[in-house]
Amino acid sequence: MTDVVVVGGGVTGTSIAYHLARDGASVVLVDKAGIAEAPAATWASAGGLRSQGRHAPDRPLTLEAAARWPTLPDELDADLEVRLGGHLHVAETDREIAALEERVAADRAGGIAIELVSGDALRQLAPGLTPRALAGAYTAGDGQAHPARTARAFARAARRLGATIRTGSAATPVVAADRVQGVEVDGTRLPAGTVVLATGAWSVGGLAALGLALPLRWRGLQMLLSEVAAPALAPTVTAVGRNLSLKQSPTGQYMIGGRWFGRPAGEGPAAVPIDAHVARQWSSAAAILPALAGLRLAQSWAGVEAQTPDAMPYLGPAGPSGLYLALGFSNHGFQISPAVGLHVARDILAGPDPLLAPFAPDRAAGADPAATRAFLDEGILL
Repeated sequence: MTDVVVVGGGVTGTSIAYHLARDGASVVLVDKAGIAEAPAATWASAGGLRSQGRHAPDRPLTLEAAARWPTLPDELDADLEVRLGGHLHVAETDREIAALEERVAADRAGGIAIELVSGDALRQLAPGLTPRALAGAYTAGDGQAHPARTARAFARAARRLGATIRTGSAATPVVAADRVQGVEVDGTRLPAGTVVLATGAWSVGGLAALGLALPLRWRGLQMLLSEVAAPALAPTVTAVGRNLSLKQSPTGQYMIGGRWFGRPAGEGPAAVPIDAHVARQWSSAAAILPALAGLRLAQSWAGVEAQTPDAMPYLGPAGPSGLYLALGFSNHGFQISPAVGLHVARDILAGPDPLLAPFAPDRAAGADPAATRAFLDEGILL
C-alpha cells in the first residue's frame, strides 16, 4: 500500500509530494491533466515572491520560504528563474502613507525585514515610477520565480526520490467505513494510508461528495503580458490604492496581475479575459509606471484559483479519516509553497504541526453564515 497519494499537480501538490518523498514516504502524485498545465492557478500565476502584507498566521511560513528560495534552484537542480529584486508597495496619497506605516509596523513585529522608503531612495529602487508615488514599503529579499518551472522541478525531484507521477488520469477518493481507503485511477483502485487533495479550483463541488460542507469558490483571474522592453524595473510593484501587481520578467516583458476577474468559460473551472478588465488593468499599471503607455499588449490569459472566505488555505485533515486538504490559497500560495510542502509532510508523517494549526479546515464551522453565503454568491464586477 502506498503511504500517501497526492491529487493535484500544481506547485502545492508537487511540493508536498517532494517533501514526503524526501522524508522517506512512498508517494504517488496524480493529476488529470499534467503538471502545472492550463488553466490551473500555478500555470496562470505571475510568480510573485512576496513576504510583506500577509496574514499573521502566514508569517512563519513566508519567512521560512523566503530563506529557501535563494537556494531552491540548487536543491531541485533546476532553473526556476528566481530573481530577488525586492517587492515595493507604493502609496500615492498621505492617507495611503498611513496604511504603509501600519503594514511596516505589523510586518516588523512579525519578523519581516521591511522598510519605509521615500524620496531619492524610492526613485533609486524604481526610477520609472509615476511622480505621484510618494513612498513605498520595501522588502529587499522578495522577488519573482517561474511557477510552472517550479512545480515541474518539484515533481522531477520527487520522482528522483522514488515518487510515482501519473498524469492524464483523474483520481477519485475511495471511502469505506468512514475512512479514505485510497483512490480510483483509470478504473483501478490504488490503496493509500492518506490521500491529499491539492486540487485547487477543482475542489469546489467535489468536497461535498466527501461529506464536507466547507465554503470554497473558484474565480478566473486574468494576467497581461507586454511586448519586450529594455530592463528597467527590478522590484515587483503593488499599490495601496490600486488593484495591481506589476513586474518585469527576465525576458523584458512586463507582467500585470492583480485581482482582476476573468469570465467563466465552459462547464468546469475555466475562464477567459474580460476586455473591459484588460483595459482597466493596463491603464492602472500605466498610471504607476508611465512607460507602459508606450508599449503594446502581447498576451492576456486567465487561470482559475480556489478562494476561501478568510483568504487563508485549508490545510489539514478533514472529513473521512485519512483525507487531508491542501487547497484554497486565495491568490497567494506560490511564495509559501516550499514551506507548505515541508510542514504538510511533517503533519502527515510525524503528527500535528503547530504552524499549520491556524489553517485547519474545521475553522470554517465558526464562520458567520450570512457572511459565508455572501462570499459564495458574490458575482463578477465589470
